[in-house]
Amino acid sequence: MANKTTARRSAEYREGPYWWDGTDFPDPGEAALPAEVDVAVVGAGYTGLGAALELAKLGRSVAVLERHRTVWGASSRNGGMVLTGGKHSIDEILAARDGRELWDVTVAAVEGVHQLVMELNIECGWERSGHLELAHHPRVVAAQRKAAAAYESIGEEAHLLAADELASEIGTRKYYGGLLVNRSGALHPGRFAAGLARAALAAGAIVHEGTDVTAVEREGAGFVVRTGRGSLRAGEVVIATNGYTDGLVPWLYRRILPVGSYIIATEPLPPELTAEISPRRRMFFDSKNFLYYWRLSPDGSRVVFGGRTSFAPTTVARSADYLYAAMTRVHPQLAGVAIDYAWGGNVALTFDRMPHLGRHPDTGVVYAMGYCGTGVALATHFGRLIGGWLAGKNSLPAYAARHWTPVPPPARVPRLLPVAGWWYQAKDRIGA
Repeated sequence: MANKTTARRSAEYREGPYWWDGTDFPDPGEAALPAEVDVAVVGAGYTGLGAALELAKLGRSVAVLERHRTVWGASSRNGGMVLTGGKHSIDEILAARDGRELWDVTVAAVEGVHQLVMELNIECGWERSGHLELAHHPRVVAAQRKAAAAYESIGEEAHLLAADELASEIGTRKYYGGLLVNRSGALHPGRFAAGLARAALAAGAIVHEGTDVTAVEREGAGFVVRTGRGSLRAGEVVIATNGYTDGLVPWLYRRILPVGSYIIATEPLPPELTAEISPRRRMFFDSKNFLYYWRLSPDGSRVVFGGRTSFAPTTVARSADYLYAAMTRVHPQLAGVAIDYAWGGNVALTFDRMPHLGRHPDTGVVYAMGYCGTGVALATHFGRLIGGWLAGKNSLPAYAARHWTPVPPPARVPRLLPVAGWWYQAKDRIGA
């Protein structure tokens, strides 16, 4: 989409996550690769670290292999929204095969984040903020009414708000109503990720940064994992790469579509302005396919505003201008405010817009991924489920056996991606 607005950048502006500044990420050191481990985990994000934490606590030897540094990807770049559900509405989820179980898993995931924060004493600004899904078109209100009834049917606290009731929740008149869900929460994703990494290391997991996995091969009852730093044997292999999944396991690569998501963070703002924007400190996102999502920073001083800016490749600078224009349309009172940070990262979309976990029967690898942009709680929870399952502590949900349809090949053709974007933007204009 063309955008002629240029974001006002402060003197302190940088292209990098706001969440990285002041976060004490643990240094796992430079240990040599072990010759053999019980489990090799590829990816040191929420999923991989959640699996490593459970496995190490249960006495299994674990090597986490990370191409970059610990929690370099989406786990330290996201909006910090801890949500139940996923990309489908609650009524759609409940109507699906094993839908109630999947819904209950997402609730357990949110509560699991709360428990981890309390048990591990992670100082990450965790609060039970609730989230507000905002109707961008009048047609969406009817769908939200149906969703509110579904929440009520299972005893989950949620409220449908008419347009004239939104004033006490958010400082804008742009939306036609909203669905308020109370269970959801907010945290500082970088500090939460750092705390999870620190706990996994303390439990005995070893994280090997700067380690690019080049091949996973079956050998006897286990695997040989080949990396740029040498090879190791593993009884099990967990692939936890989500939006950064590559051709290491082609079966997984064909089922994940990485799409960029971008975020800006404003300069510190006057308290009266942030109170006007978000008087109850909710997590906000709208109902579009090309959605916006935003919140106050954990200290309440900034607006952190993100969204899908394009299906086609783009830049952080271009996305910053797009998001600034969007932010000031939603909240005109922010016009002229400068931004201090802009950054981006990959989310992992799936064809069915559902997350997936399980074991691939042909390669034997275990996987958990495909969170479609709602992975803070689910990624952590799925990782812990996988870790506990491999150690014999728990079973996987029946949901893990679901069929997983590949992403259609045309979706990977760069010149066709703008066409998909135009299609979704057209749907957004009619509230579809």
